[in-house]
Amino acid sequence: MMRSLYSGVSGLKGHQTKMDVVGNNIANVNTTGFKSSRVTFADTLSQTQAGASAPRGNLGGTNPKQIGLGVSVASIDTIFTDGSVQATGKNTDLCLSGNGLFVVKKGDETYYTRDGAFEFDANGNYVLPGSGLKVQGWMFENGNISTNSDPTDIVIQSGKSMKPTATTLATYANNVKADSAVITKVNGCDKTNWTCTNGMPCDLVLTGDIKVAGTPGTTYKLDDVYSTTVKDLSASTALEVNKYHSPVTVTLNGGTTHSFENTSTDKTWRYGYVLDSTTGASSNDKVTAKKGIVDVTLEKDYGGGNVRTTTGVDGTTYTYGDLVTIENTTIGDTVTQMDASETLVLTLADGTTHDVSPVGPPQSYVIGTDTYTYGGVTSKVVGAKITFTPDKMTVTSSEGDGTSLRFGTTTNINEGYALEAVTGSATATATSPLVLTLKDGRTISVTSSSTPPGPYAVGDNYADAFTTTPAQVPSGTKVRIELSDGTFHDDMIPTGTTYTVGGSYTYTSSGGTGTPVTATIVQYAPLTEITNVEKQTKITGVKYNDNTLVEEIIPGSVTASGTEALSLTFSDQTTQTVTSGTYNIGHSLPITTILNVYDSDGGVHAVPVYFTKTATGSGVTASDGNQWTINLDGSNVAGTTNTITDSSGTITVDMKPVTVQFSTSGQMLTGSGNIELTMTNGANHTQTVAIDVSQLTQFVGDSTFNGTTDGNPAGTLKSISIDSSGIIQATYTNGVRQAEGQIAVAQFTNAAGLTKTGSSLYQASNNSGTPNVQTATALGCDITPSALEMSNVDIANEFSDMIITQRGFQSNSKVITVSDEMLETMINMKR
Repeated sequence: MMRSLYSGVSGLKGHQTKMDVVGNNIANVNTTGFKSSRVTFADTLSQTQAGASAPRGNLGGTNPKQIGLGVSVASIDTIFTDGSVQATGKNTDLCLSGNGLFVVKKGDETYYTRDGAFEFDANGNYVLPGSGLKVQGWMFENGNISTNSDPTDIVIQSGKSMKPTATTLATYANNVKADSAVITKVNGCDKTNWTCTNGMPCDLVLTGDIKVAGTPGTTYKLDDVYSTTVKDLSASTALEVNKYHSPVTVTLNGGTTHSFENTSTDKTWRYGYVLDSTTGASSNDKVTAKKGIVDVTLEKDYGGGNVRTTTGVDGTTYTYGDLVTIENTTIGDTVTQMDASETLVLTLADGTTHDVSPVGPPQSYVIGTDTYTYGGVTSKVVGAKITFTPDKMTVTSSEGDGTSLRFGTTTNINEGYALEAVTGSATATATSPLVLTLKDGRTISVTSSSTPPGPYAVGDNYADAFTTTPAQVPSGTKVRIELSDGTFHDDMIPTGTTYTVGGSYTYTSSGGTGTPVTATIVQYAPLTEITNVEKQTKITGVKYNDNTLVEEIIPGSVTASGTEALSLTFSDQTTQTVTSGTYNIGHSLPITTILNVYDSDGGVHAVPVYFTKTATGSGVTASDGNQWTINLDGSNVAGTTNTITDSSGTITVDMKPVTVQFSTSGQMLTGSGNIELTMTNGANHTQTVAIDVSQLTQFVGDSTFNGTTDGNPAGTLKSISIDSSGIIQATYTNGVRQAEGQIAVAQFTNAAGLTKTGSSLYQASNNSGTPNVQTATALGCDITPSALEMSNVDIANEFSDMIITQRGFQSNSKVITVSDEMLETMINMKR
């Protein structure tokens, strides 16, 4: 009974303590930055009547028998959760959110608080007005701050003055219009057609990068012939007909000539030559295949009817005697190595390649079917490359730009020849073979010794060599049949017909009206329709014009005046007539900006700076974007006179033109400059201002760029404001905003372990940890200016705790009452 009495007493004391804490929380419900507390209980030591026993034999284990001796207060904890933000409108009030506290000092004593109701005192100290404790932080010196040092008092005197600072840097930012229109014509002339008068000078860039001045009064066009020399082509030397070598005159065997220019589109003529051992070809002979202009055929004769032939690839330059590689990846094609001099490289499905060139007999592979085994691995052949050395290169070109001409020193017609399309029929002669183009795409050379040498005409049938081998000839194919009676017959093959030598063939004599005749087939030859007939004639000489051309016209600067107005045409097709200024093709009109430059006495000088688009990039590389020129002379962007004097004559400005280069994505690549000023108003005589354009971009749209400068005139402190990082910004009467200081914030590992000292102040304790003093941003805290932190007391929660505490107190008091009654009953037993 005595134990229950004392347990009830401990319960009364514990709940009384909790009620005291609840009462304190409610009392501070409107205290700025107040942090509520809570009480936690723990039972006290228990009296053990019997200990626990382990299970044994047939008996299970038993639990200990213990009687509790009451309750004790385990802890009274401070709850450091954020309170609500209450706006006050006072610019010196601060609300701190997060795990941190403001640092304030009184002499050498340091305190910490969440109460941000600060203000400035008469000496400019930033303080807690209720206690006079000084807020700690760091002060800016010449715009710099070191938050690694110990924080100090924050002091900002009312009426603080700012001295003038001379301008040293001008910064341009935002966008320069990428599609700014540029001048394309002056008085109707552009860079492809320019009349070089005294008022419109120009320079010319000629073939070979030769630069000359244009002759006054002369009109120049791009690709005009500036000078020319007639030359004879050397024998066994190739000539490419182009604008530099045109016109040309070809002398043919027999003395006839034919002339043409590089612009010729005449389909009557073609030209060709053969490079092989019979024409004296050497490793100096080269030719570039050009689709539709120059065709190159490469051949190698291995003997026994085995000939390797391939067509040159467009754009590839071939040198006589060099190796040539043919690559094939077509499924089902058979690739055969003709002899050991060729190299055969297989590509397998597993991605590997293998040189399988044999030392012995040639070999064949079917792409997509055959396999190759190496190192125990077998994989399918998916491609093959044959490399060989041609012993013959045949070059054929059309007439016009790109024509390749050549002639030799012997009677060999293949050293250089012309092919002239024949109208009507023609017969090959000893000096003029014929070249027949057949419907199946083949070309056949017919000489005077061919059977027959002609005549041949377009639409005729050409007979291939007769054969005695039985064959199934496709339907629609014509053949020429020779019979045992000596007659020849051209016939269209019906579907499925097979002609067999020794078999019979019936024909009707006398134009199909006579008696049918049957004879034995001796041999037959396939017939193919002729689609073109050309006469081949040896070239015996070539004369050509060696031309120097106008490759580029560089118009000079053109100056307008009241008597010599200029009509300007821009790239956006707009026009403008001007009566002053100097202009250049390819330049835009200048965009004017003004830089306000302060001298050492605080005087301000307006310096005009002009931006002119002076080159439009090709975009071939990422760095080849547009160029802009920055200078001080808007009337002559290309000029070098960049000295100006302001209206009062007290300042002279000089600046060398600056070229600014943009990338094709609109980013700044290069560009910087300096403005030099000479003062005559008592300020520092010489002043240099650096121009920074690194922040400029160049995109399509409007020009939004502007220039700002550092430096300022003298000023007086006008107002202050504090941002969310705790930086105190001061605004001066000269319009300059300047950081003056930054508020310090302390963070503790265990903020609940701080010791309360009253007046919403805390001090470090043995269990709070040491303070980590940094900026609010560094500690992850937020500062809300012009606001205070409300108490974090939850009234609803406190009222609930009050009820619970009351019930607990009442219940413990009842335990004491019942225990007393039980003691009284026991005493009455003696009576």
